[in-house]
Amino acid sequence: MLYLWIKAVHLMAVMAFVAGLVTMALGGRLAQPEWRRAARRADYGLASPALIVVWITGPVLAIMANWWHAPWLMAKLVFVLVVSALHGHLSATLRRLERDGSQQPPALFRRALPVTLISVALIVVLVIVKPF
Repeated sequence: MLYLWIKAVHLMAVMAFVAGLVTMALGGRLAQPEWRRAARRADYGLASPALIVVWITGPVLAIMANWWHAPWLMAKLVFVLVVSALHGHLSATLRRLERDGSQQPPALFRRALPVTLISVALIVVLVIVKPF
């Protein structure tokens, strides 16, 4: 029963993290300061706290289910690291843009949304299908 509660919290945190990451990616593409502020709020209020919960509950679930040696989990972790690193890069870039007052969005923001969506889709397939 505890496993299912942790799994539910993990899934809710994943959804919140992805929502925040998508908001950051879209908000960073626009030059308007209000959109960039919204993207920063999505980072601080949604994506960052959710990512912390994801990184706490995910390993707990893997330990409880004894999945550490499962190849699908190792593949999933690669994509989890990709979106985690992307979050850090987006967050730092948004802070820098706000500090410098730059109007031109970096190319990173054009690539962030497809990278996020493809990575999340692959994570979902690996978790549900467990192809190997």
